[in-house]
Amino acid sequence: MQSTLVILIISLAGLYWINHFFPMIGKFIWLGIAYVLKCIHAPATSQQWALKHCNTQKTPSCSTCSKCNSKCH
Repeated sequence: MQSTLVILIISLAGLYWINHFFPMIGKFIWLGIAYVLKCIHAPATSQQWALKHCNTQKTPSCSTCSKCNSKCH
């Protein structure tokens, strides 16, 4: 039981860092998790949670926009 818990924690940490450093790879991993949750008839909230994590788009703001035409700076 302890080894299963350790493997689960390490896997979640690895998934977090993969998603953090390589968002495109993380997107496909989260989409796969959402698909598996759908196949095993998991609750809709858990499927939505996985789909929320696969969204790699950041919220736009003037500090990250390279072609910003507004006068916000």
